[in-house]
Amino acid sequence: MIEVTIIPGENTKFDFAKVRLNNTHTGAFCALDLDFKTLYQKCGIPNQTVLDFLFIAAVFYATDKFIKRNDSKDNWTRDIKIRIPVYELDKWNDSKAYLEECMSFLTGDVWDIEFYLNQYTLHRPRPTAQDLSVPRVQADSVCLFSGGLDSFVGAIDWLETHQDKGILLVGHYDGHVKGPMSDQTKLLQHLRRPETQERIESLQVRVGQHPAGKERTFRSRSILFLALGVYAAASIRPDVPLIIPENGTIAINIPLTPSRRGTCSTRTTHPRYIRMVQRLLHNIGVLNPIINPLGFKTKGEVVVQCQNQVLLRQGIPDSVSCGKSGHKSSWVRRYAKGCGRCVPCIFRRASLHMIGADTECYGTDVLSDELDLRGNKDSANDFRAVIAFLGHNYDLESVKLLLMASSSQLDDLDAYAGIVFRAMEEVRRLIRDKGTTEIKRLAGIV
Repeated sequence: MIEVTIIPGENTKFDFAKVRLNNTHTGAFCALDLDFKTLYQKCGIPNQTVLDFLFIAAVFYATDKFIKRNDSKDNWTRDIKIRIPVYELDKWNDSKAYLEECMSFLTGDVWDIEFYLNQYTLHRPRPTAQDLSVPRVQADSVCLFSGGLDSFVGAIDWLETHQDKGILLVGHYDGHVKGPMSDQTKLLQHLRRPETQERIESLQVRVGQHPAGKERTFRSRSILFLALGVYAAASIRPDVPLIIPENGTIAINIPLTPSRRGTCSTRTTHPRYIRMVQRLLHNIGVLNPIINPLGFKTKGEVVVQCQNQVLLRQGIPDSVSCGKSGHKSSWVRRYAKGCGRCVPCIFRRASLHMIGADTECYGTDVLSDELDLRGNKDSANDFRAVIAFLGHNYDLESVKLLLMASSSQLDDLDAYAGIVFRAMEEVRRLIRDKGTTEIKRLAGIV
């Protein structure tokens, strides 16, 4: 059981209550790290509902990092029982089943959530704090801004197609995870041009825990990122949309091999998961819509159809798509920004190849002999899976069957199958143009 306790009368230097997470089974504990001061300055407190949602999501993120997967029976699925204080107890008890289903789908664990009444304030400004009665942020849309290529394109496209409107870009970073904050900052500098400067607001919020957690799969970061975006959108108006730019290939994340079916495939922006979150929000009275404008595009189509190609090319070197950028010990080039061998890196290379921009340096060049595809090292697993998928040479109907077998319960099955098919054609083109003879043979490319 993870017992979440708000300490009476104690606060952090970031104007938030001191919150303790205690594992009653092991006796281990950690403290929540949430820079509420930065969030409050921009957004205030819209209402107790979204404050509860943000607090719950932050606790989930800390808990996810707190409990190691290899302590479970199958080295993956954890039984997570957690007890959390909330302001609106009846509302959250009524939505408990929705939230448990949502989190289990997202993280691949079994969640058992118990709520109890929060009798303490969460916002605790220090007595010496200056008056923060400044105008709150105003915008027509809120967009999650991760530092990745898709979120960069999403922001570019919105600015180009809504030239008389403003946008708030919301980023999250963890004090114990290097990279995201600086990646977001660099890309923001590209977006802030003279003609857009007054239309862009930005908000970067640090959320994590002390001491740092040991688990590094980070599946729950999605619910935290969404909660920050929803909080910001609700602070403006109840109808302001939250934009989550993610290409459909990564959002669906089709299992490339049978061993990757089920919860071993990430679902951080999966259409079914987003529907779950939207249903949960509607049930608790939060009406801000969640929109993925890139959801029916491959990553190559995202790049090719970007509304400002000059700005895109300027920002590409400062964007990061890698899913394993923190594990550099086995990289050939440890100074690179991306590993080059994870699925997101592979799709990134294929997409950039379509516009002649595949010129980046990666930790490992999977298209050369740097990766041992015949060995059994885990470092080659992702590229092996991609090669195996290509080697099957699936047609559209076969891809539809694979999506159905993955239990993803997708609406618009034909459209999503088409996305997967086109995305694999992009990878096939990259290998055909740049791969070694052996890689082409393994992928069935002649």
